[in-house]
Amino acid sequence: MTNLLYINASPRGEVSAANQASLIFTNALTDSVKVDRLDLFEAQLPEVTLEITAAKMKFAMGLDLDDEEARQWSAITNLVSQFLEADSYLFAIPMWNFSIPYKLKQYIDLITHPGLTFTSDENGPKGLASGPATLIYSRGGDYSPKDGKPDPFDFQSPYMNAWTRLVGLNPVSEVLVQRTMAGPDALTETLDAQRSKLITLANGLG
Repeated sequence: MTNLLYINASPRGEVSAANQASLIFTNALTDSVKVDRLDLFEAQLPEVTLEITAAKMKFAMGLDLDDEEARQWSAITNLVSQFLEADSYLFAIPMWNFSIPYKLKQYIDLITHPGLTFTSDENGPKGLASGPATLIYSRGGDYSPKDGKPDPFDFQSPYMNAWTRLVGLNPVSEVLVQRTMAGPDALTETLDAQRSKLITLANGLG
């Protein structure tokens, strides 16, 4: 059985273009894939507190945590465990102000720690997660590369590619669901254009 962690970064549920594309992906999965869905806007993610930051520093230095630090740090390690236990990953990510939604950034900040999701040595960082990731980006306009160069307003793709490399996800496949603000017909067109790629990626999981 393959465990897929489906991380939804949209508060719009199934109306979300990214989640509509994700539905094409998940509908194409075989029975050997188990889906664990994490809706970030409903998950009540812990806030970063003084105790959590203290616990992070003590953990990194191998020091003992006090009771309250340990209690709050356990919420972090629970999220990390859920992340690391997955065999593959699906991210539904709408573009907000050229970048990612704040809840996804919060989630990334909560789980990205040395000794938990990556280590570092003289050769640089090494991720402690593994497995393929599909990143579905929904965008109101067209932010695909132009003339062989990245779109200067696309901060989704560079950030997510840097972070997924840091924590060890590989290979990483990007699916662009664009021009979603151009109306229902444009949305249907972009979903149809990406359907074959989404199905192929899903079938590749087993």
